[in-house]
Amino acid sequence: GVTSTIMGVIFEGHINIGRTNNGILAGLVSITAGCSVVDVELAFVVGIIGGIIYFSSSQLLVFLRIDDVVDASPVHFFCGMWGTIAAGLFAEPDNVEMAYGTGSCGLFYQCNGNGGKQLGANLVFILAVSAWVGLFAVIIFGLLSLMKLLRVSEETEKMGLDIKEHGGAAYEMNRRRSVWDSFNKDGKPTRRSRKDSNSRSEGVVLENGTNIPEPVPEAEA
Repeated sequence: GVTSTIMGVIFEGHINIGRTNNGILAGLVSITAGCSVVDVELAFVVGIIGGIIYFSSSQLLVFLRIDDVVDASPVHFFCGMWGTIAAGLFAEPDNVEMAYGTGSCGLFYQCNGNGGKQLGANLVFILAVSAWVGLFAVIIFGLLSLMKLLRVSEETEKMGLDIKEHGGAAYEMNRRRSVWDSFNKDGKPTRRSRKDSNSRSEGVVLENGTNIPEPVPEAEA
């Protein structure tokens, strides 16, 4: 999380909480494969590298114009691959023996020449999983595309899926007003009080004054 936040400040010029949260997830994903066999000090290094891989792969997807609004691929795919490779590099022999009862280890350790074999096995595993997921993703999403079920309507795209389907915005350039913005400095309600905040919303009101009307349910349309 710290690594991706720092990189965001360096390359984007500001702190992005979304990048911080995803950076934390990236570190967790990166150490998942080797959590039982990698020593604490090297686990720290794996997490730092995971933060760098997350940020870099996220920027790569933007450059390639691949839409991944929540950075799921950088966190789970790219950092997952790195974590699997890291286990093949940093698996400590005694930890492997205790966890799995085998004589394998990472490439940077000596264990009867099995370090390279473990890394090779992990690389084959990455290729096998990528091929399996890629094949079935093409089949499933290809069929959905042919059936016109893969994308939402143009109206929903413009309004935003969160607003259209769930009645509220999740990611906005302008901060959404909360019920506390309805009170003045004296604590008196101005627009509406907290007690009626659970009533039907008039829509999403942004700080710049823009009002996005609440979507009308299909039954009422």
